[in-house]
Amino acid sequence: MSSLWPHGDPRDVARAVLADPRYRGAARGPDERSWWDVLWRPLRALWRAFLDSLDHVFGNDALTSLIGYAILIAVVAFLVVVLARFAARLGWAPWRRAREGGVGYHADPLHDDADAAALRARALAAAAEGRYRDAAALLWASALRALDERGQVRYDAARTPGEWRRAVRDPAFDALARDAVVALFGGRAVDAALVERMRAAYERVVAPA
Repeated sequence: MSSLWPHGDPRDVARAVLADPRYRGAARGPDERSWWDVLWRPLRALWRAFLDSLDHVFGNDALTSLIGYAILIAVVAFLVVVLARFAARLGWAPWRRAREGGVGYHADPLHDDADAAALRARALAAAAEGRYRDAAALLWASALRALDERGQVRYDAARTPGEWRRAVRDPAFDALARDAVVALFGGRAVDAALVERMRAAYERVVAPA
């Protein structure tokens, strides 16, 4: 005890805490950096150099930052699209998620060897059982198989619905593709009305053959 520190010297308390084995090695020396520091510092320096190069062109800090962030967002969006396309080519598909009944799809209909007629029959059976997401996936796969069987568009499971629409160029197929996107990529539940619209559009696409 002392008049200066009536409750004890706080330095003694600090030394006692640091002497505890639980705290040994917790503090980093001045030259030690975390993995985040090692990763973030060069990225921050690169970003700063990029903004400085833009600033030389535009001469306005606010405009430079705005353009820089817009470019960054565009690059990130491009990378997301590339990764999504890569995942599609590896066989990933949203209909492998759990379906309404709680049982996941065991096979991707786009990579099924069945012909268009067999896929359509399975789609109708799934719809009759109330498995509407399965029915939508099978109808979509059946339509793509039918186009290939007719020699109209070569089958390619890696094509996106938008790419299929540009290849087919048929209003009835456009309607089918739009509902397929909602059914297979949307977050909401698939109902009987959507499957029925897909079935009607399917008949318009396939019937002319």
